[in-house]
Amino acid sequence: MQNWSCDSIVFGAHPDDAELGAGGMIAQEVRLGRKVMICDLTAGEMGSNGTAVQRRAEALAAAEVLGVSERLCLGLPDRALQPCETQISEIVRVIRDYRPRMVFTPWHEDDHLDHVHAAGLVRAAVLNARLRKYGGSSAPWAVDRVWEYFIHETSSHHVLLRLEEEDGILKQKALRSYLSQFQEGEGTVSTRLHGLLQRLEWRDRYAGSQIGAPWAEGFWQREPLGLYDLRNMLI
Repeated sequence: MQNWSCDSIVFGAHPDDAELGAGGMIAQEVRLGRKVMICDLTAGEMGSNGTAVQRRAEALAAAEVLGVSERLCLGLPDRALQPCETQISEIVRVIRDYRPRMVFTPWHEDDHLDHVHAAGLVRAAVLNARLRKYGGSSAPWAVDRVWEYFIHETSSHHVLLRLEEEDGILKQKALRSYLSQFQEGEGTVSTRLHGLLQRLEWRDRYAGSQIGAPWAEGFWQREPLGLYDLRNMLI
């Protein structure tokens, strides 16, 4: 068990999910001196391109670019995430070991079913992690807030996080670690991921233009957000 806590854990169904939806936020948090870890629920072994070994190496390289504290892979079955006790308890263990203040998951209405199931699993684990009688001897831990990030689909009801130029550039650099997923070549299968990096840059730069920032990423919040002063929302 770790004896330190981190500020945030970013959960993804597959390697590259965290970077696709929240890579800029991760870069920003690290730049501000906060500890962020990434936890991939699966190794992405069912992906059309790349092997589990390749994708793990790519994920570690991307994590190094972003400067995250640690990157785990739980090895849950790709294309078979489901809200069962075995899978939930694995995520509870991570939350209790690393004691994050915030947790991030894919958006619960994404068009990829693995992303939807990942969101449900993490939310169930966040609830169970705080229950004193759950999970035997491990100490309970209450997460302050759960945020959902957008990979493919977006919602009109979301918060835009302002990012600096260096945050957006680091996100793109980290994503380019995933050669098996984003680089077309001989022996690769054409997927919607090909060409995605350019579309992501357009999306994030357009989001930034809406709030007068170089880049921005969107996040969705289920619980109400409390504000001390509406003027603090102005940037």
